Amino acid sequence: MIEGKPIVINYRPGQKYWLALIVVVVVVSILYLGKYWGTVLSNAELAEMSRLVVNNIELETQLDEKAGELSRVALSAEVDMAALENSRQEMIGLQRQIYQRDEELKLYRELLQDNNQPNGLSVSGLNLVALEDGRIRYLWVARQKTVKMKTLSVYAQMWVIGRQGQEEVSLSLADLDEQVQRLPLKLEFKYFSINQGILNLPEGFEPEKVRVTLRYTWMDKAQSDQKFDWEIEE
Repeated sequence: MIEGKPIVINYRPGQKYWLALIVVVVVVSILYLGKYWGTVLSNAELAEMSRLVVNNIELETQLDEKAGELSRVALSAEVDMAALENSRQEMIGLQRQIYQRDEELKLYRELLQDNNQPNGLSVSGLNLVALEDGRIRYLWVARQKTVKMKTLSVYAQMWVIGRQGQEEVSLSLADLDEQVQRLPLKLEFKYFSINQGILNLPEGFEPEKVRVTLRYTWMDKAQSDQKFDWEIEE
């Protein structure tokens, strides 16, 4: 039988102090390394945060600049659209004026070529045109033919005769045209006067005739009293 040899550990009195010192050194080193590593990570995070803040400021500045450019572009587009619309409206107005001048010139030529015009005052034709909103555009011409043609003052009156239900009704121009404040109309012309406007007929009213009278301002009796059928031009 083999006997085990005893292990003898020599005890040194300062050994426990060295062990304690080693433990303290290790713990302090670990703490220092942890603090150092934490500082390194914190500095890296602070640097990254600073970089992100700078980038954010730059992006906000670029965004403000782009927003300003967009606002200027939008404002410029609005101004251009407004200018374009104004030009379009002016063009429409000019086209209407040209059309009206052409119509007046055409009418003037027709009147000068008409040798069947009666002496004194008369009404030449009545044009009625339906508008899209249901109102009626009217046009009639007051004429005069005298030995000595000169500019004279004439009173004119106009009525629309029709039926409101079962009753016959005669409505004056002042009742139908909001631009006419009172009657009679006072016209001053040498050869002819073109009179036009917009009629707004009351609901349920069925027009049948249009009556127009003309008289010189110094006379009480009408020199012209004419009736026209209510016929709408297509």
